[in-house]
Amino acid sequence: MPSLQLPRYSPTLVPVKETFAGMTPSHKVAGNNIRPIEFNLVIESPPLICYGSRTQSTGALLSGLLFLYVNAYSINMKSVTLELVQEISVKRPSVGACKDCARHINVLKRWDLLKNPTTLLRSEYGYPISHLLHGDLPASTVSSLAGVSYYLRANATPLSKDVAPITLTRSLPVYRSILSSDLRRCLRVFPPTSLNATASFPAMAFPKSTFTMDLQLNNVVNKDKHTRWQLRKLSWRLDEISRLQHSGCDKHSDSSEQLEDVKAIAFNEIRKGWKTDYSNDGRIEAEIEVSTLGDIPMCCNVLAPEFGFEVEHVLTVEMLVLEEHIPMNGSRQSNPTGAARILRMQFSVEITERGGLGISWDDEVPPTYDDVPNSPPGYEYAVVPTHQIEHLAM
Repeated sequence: MPSLQLPRYSPTLVPVKETFAGMTPSHKVAGNNIRPIEFNLVIESPPLICYGSRTQSTGALLSGLLFLYVNAYSINMKSVTLELVQEISVKRPSVGACKDCARHINVLKRWDLLKNPTTLLRSEYGYPISHLLHGDLPASTVSSLAGVSYYLRANATPLSKDVAPITLTRSLPVYRSILSSDLRRCLRVFPPTSLNATASFPAMAFPKSTFTMDLQLNNVVNKDKHTRWQLRKLSWRLDEISRLQHSGCDKHSDSSEQLEDVKAIAFNEIRKGWKTDYSNDGRIEAEIEVSTLGDIPMCCNVLAPEFGFEVEHVLTVEMLVLEEHIPMNGSRQSNPTGAARILRMQFSVEITERGGLGISWDDEVPPTYDDVPNSPPGYEYAVVPTHQIEHLAM
């Protein structure tokens, strides 16, 4: 059995949540329950962050130590296992009373730390664990339709029925961070008018943050008809769209359905503050501050085609413009023509977690042999002939 003797009261031990079946009366001493076996789990790796998209990320490296404490003099153990579990929970299952339809369990990795029955003496046993989470795994999320979560589950089963088995569960949040400082530039046209709009905003945004969109409306002046467009109101709304292709368990495989939910994360309405220039073809410039600092919960973009689950964010911008005659003879008063339009634009927004100062695990590897620079010159190149050394007379 691979075991590692470690100090019992190490300061690196972190208490975690564990579930323990009730003790039998034979394990009570002085009125206190003494657990013959206990678990503890220490995660040594940094937070699990997959840098990059599903097709580009190299994943996240998980490493840690599982501690098994044997408090009794000796215990005959049947097995000790550890599992890395991915759980997909459906909030609106097609068959509400079926637990298998509401939860889909996928064991990503299993460690059989104790394969054969073994007698363990009173001591502390440490089992190192390591696993590379693939970069195409969906990040941990909780949406209005479904949720994705990861956790470690350790089980210790004794041979004796007098000692109850124990189970430890440790949650493992998995994040995805897409690092990009580029700006997205989009062009929208609005036929049959000659109006067109250009928008510029960051390619990536973060939850509970603020980003700025620069909006410019062009060709607002029609010199042939002597008319121009005036912007009266500008509004925006950020929606979170969740989609789920839900398929039931093996017993309810015929009850699959397509679910979609749209939730407004943030919105605002602006009636002033833009700049208007009616020279040449004319343009209107506006700056929109999109903020998600409200109390409405939100999640990042998620794409899990293997489960039929997707979460995306769409920014909708609407502009109310009115047509009016161009004032003639230096008059400042304009007459409306009665024509009005609502210019609507939609942009896909990528919401991702902040990367911070972390880097991907594969960027931390030591240099290879080819990366080692040339060695310094040897001693044979630094030796000076004796006859070239001047004698010093004292």
